Amino acid sequence: MSNVNRGDGAKVLIVEDEKPLRELLQAELRRSGHMVQVAANGEEGLARYREEIFNVVLLDIRMPGSDGVEILKQMKSESNVPEIIMFTGHGTIETAVECIKHGAYDYLTKPVKLDELELVITKAHEKNRLRLENISLKLEVQKLDSHRIVGKSPGILKVLETVKRWGAVDEHVLIFGESGTGKELVARAVHEASPRAQKPFITVNCGRLDVHTAESELFGHMQGAFTSAVKGRAGLFELSDQGTLFMDEVSEMTLDVQVKLLRILETGTFRRLGGNRDISVDVRFVFATNKKLEDKVERGEFREDLFHRINMLPISIPPLRERAEDILPLTWFFLQNGSSNGQGSWEISPEAMAALRAYHWPGNVRELRNTIRRASILAKDRVITADLLPFTPPRLFTAEASAKVDPETPPLPLWVMEREHIRHVLEKVEGNKSQAAKILEIDRKTLYTKLERYGLPA
Repeated sequence: MSNVNRGDGAKVLIVEDEKPLRELLQAELRRSGHMVQVAANGEEGLARYREEIFNVVLLDIRMPGSDGVEILKQMKSESNVPEIIMFTGHGTIETAVECIKHGAYDYLTKPVKLDELELVITKAHEKNRLRLENISLKLEVQKLDSHRIVGKSPGILKVLETVKRWGAVDEHVLIFGESGTGKELVARAVHEASPRAQKPFITVNCGRLDVHTAESELFGHMQGAFTSAVKGRAGLFELSDQGTLFMDEVSEMTLDVQVKLLRILETGTFRRLGGNRDISVDVRFVFATNKKLEDKVERGEFREDLFHRINMLPISIPPLRERAEDILPLTWFFLQNGSSNGQGSWEISPEAMAALRAYHWPGNVRELRNTIRRASILAKDRVITADLLPFTPPRLFTAEASAKVDPETPPLPLWVMEREHIRHVLEKVEGNKSQAAKILEIDRKTLYTKLERYGLPA
């Protein structure tokens, strides 16, 4: 039996010591389209609860060993995701109040009417679904700006055509493009063009996963799997079930995690950190990278078998400098959708248009967006002029270079100098973020924040 729900029914755990009732409930709920697992006592039920994520738990109060109220408290202390419905043949108002106080969704008395139970499970499942959607939204960390793909160049039109074709094919996709070209936008477009469009779309940046926490984030963990694991937690693979998981910077994933990812792609199963049971998932993966994976394979930094497995449906996004036709449409889009400087129409001076088209945009669309956002804040009359754009020839900000600067040249803002210095350091270390952060004497997280702010390759 699969460990995840494939339809609209709930994934239900029944904890009941009376075998005839347990088997009856299991059969009837399966007939209604639910995925059902059972446990004969509280300890067994708690063990199953810790192994994987359920939507609804049916928990008897009076059982040998630990009673249902104690099991309820333990379950709620470890995870508040599933809704727990209590039932008993010896109900009292005091017991019902205690169960609700400790987080039970509802309280039913035996004999349980199947139609009434089905209605309660349906309502509990809906509440659970909404909670999981909220978790997914928080994990997604959606941006405030629109996710439209703007452009009319042949390069971007080819990308959109490929997105439409690959979206309908339920196979994994690999997106390649320089930082800032909009790989997440394209991944979302693939998801929205697929039959999974109404299911979760969850993102993870593999480059920001610490080597010690990557497995916990992706696979989830059991309570006690490591020192700080005071509660069991579902990983991103489980939360992406039925939907799409976008794995950005997949080239930065460690080799040991690559092995486990390959297993998931091949079998659809994985184990939580500290767990001993397989969990099945139905996830469509969309991967992205700004590195040439073939080179990483040659250097032994990326598994060849994994590369061939994820490179079945490739999408290559051209950099902005190769699609100059898109610069002004994108500029107007960012002005109309991202500006907070009052209301009314914007204008762009001819000099500013020329500067925008002439600039090489090493940070691609992200750099353009941040540049226009800053210019719109500084603009006084809702006109973007050339003096609002920081397009001076790139300089190396060293003592030697500073001595050669023409004294008549207007001084540059501090943020421009910082951006160019960070860009220079990254070029020197060939994009190695850890080494760059060390040279700049800042931590890696601060570096990523500055890269995002300045529209530099992240």
